[in-house]
Amino acid sequence: MRSVLRVALAATVLLAAAAAGAELAILTNGHRYKVTEWEVQHPGQAAGTERIRLSLEGGGTVTLPLMQVERIVDDEIVEEPPPDSPAEPGFTLDYRPGQTAPATPYGELFLEVGREHELNPDLLAALARAESSYDAAAVSSKGARGLLQLMPATAERFGVSPRELHDPARNVLAAARYLTWLRRRFEDDLPRVLAGYNAGEGAVDAHDGVPPYRETVTFIGRVYGYLGL
Repeated sequence: MRSVLRVALAATVLLAAAAAGAELAILTNGHRYKVTEWEVQHPGQAAGTERIRLSLEGGGTVTLPLMQVERIVDDEIVEEPPPDSPAEPGFTLDYRPGQTAPATPYGELFLEVGREHELNPDLLAALARAESSYDAAAVSSKGARGLLQLMPATAERFGVSPRELHDPARNVLAAARYLTWLRRRFEDDLPRVLAGYNAGEGAVDAHDGVPPYRETVTFIGRVYGYLGL
């Protein structure tokens, strides 16, 4: 979903990215900006206090706390709307009694958290592979962090401090809580759950289904492949 950089947790980091065309910066208050470039600045600041500078498509810039940004998503539209692609029979989002740990890095953690939240640990493993290639130190150019590439605002929304996002257990916990919330909202519709995780539930609502963002459609296909669907 995102290009990730390995960083030392204590390092001073300056992350900048130029969008290939416009992207949507979605704020926690629901406001949206079309941006052509963004820059997340970490001048030695503690996690959760960083700022992001957005270059607006129409000109000018806006600088605000990263905690006010829910996500930045690729606004490139695929030519045809993505078809409904329900999960194959036999796949369930639920944890199945007796299910074993995924044969992946952090497999036991995915199993433990999946069991606790009645969530299929294979889904957590597939998402971690798609998001960070199992890199707990990953930081994206958009400010997302850790195994499941959560934005600080999303983590805090589900009870995990931005300072904890490089802790694998806390990162997976926040992701599991978010996925559980998305499951309820979208009635266990896997494509919509994944689209919500990638592009935000507001985008799913606005398009009454998987939004036709190329990034989101590609992300869903990649996760399906990792799940063997």
